[in-house]
Amino acid sequence: REWVLKSSLLIAMAVYTYLRLIVDHHGTSQLQVLRQKEVDFCISLLRERFMDCFMIGRDLVRLLQNVARIPEFEQLWKDIIHNPQVLSAQFTGILQLLQSRTSRKFLACRLTPDMETKLLFMTSRVRFGQQKRYQDWFQRQYLSTPDSQSLRCDLIRYICGVVHPSNEVLSSDILPRWAIIGWLLTTCTSNVAASNAKLALFYDWLFFNPEKDSIMNI
Repeated sequence: REWVLKSSLLIAMAVYTYLRLIVDHHGTSQLQVLRQKEVDFCISLLRERFMDCFMIGRDLVRLLQNVARIPEFEQLWKDIIHNPQVLSAQFTGILQLLQSRTSRKFLACRLTPDMETKLLFMTSRVRFGQQKRYQDWFQRQYLSTPDSQSLRCDLIRYICGVVHPSNEVLSSDILPRWAIIGWLLTTCTSNVAASNAKLALFYDWLFFNPEKDSIMNI
């Protein structure tokens, strides 16, 4: 913990990562114990170093929505909405956070290097109409377990915020981003996962600012 506190970026990255893991850690008593430790860790960083966590941007709100029913986060939400200054004198409210773009480094940190490689290959080398075998392999490898439902959001946010093909690729017959995202949405077998995945797709569009954001994000 002391090592993490030395770096603002590390604090933000740790909060981003553990907020995602909390969603997946449920069921057995061992996971419940682990999840409570993760909750305590995130809450302490969010309350003590909020402006360091602020650098995550609007995706922090998206992640906090997914854990909002956990009592500690429910109280944090009340402070964010009704008493933001208790978190930091520089924090004016939730709109300030929603207007802040999330950096690529956060969106990429939830994917393994192999996932990144496969997605970048599909969006730069695979022709539209010839993608099924690559998608089937990706689904077998990463999307076939119940725990992988929440991974769809990470993949969609990565495609929207990180995978920005060149004009040459956009005008070619290479597999477009919308086709991969559409396929990912069809692989959701949970209504909650499907709703979260759709929100992940439209998140930048909802708060798009042409002066700060890239048109490729939407």
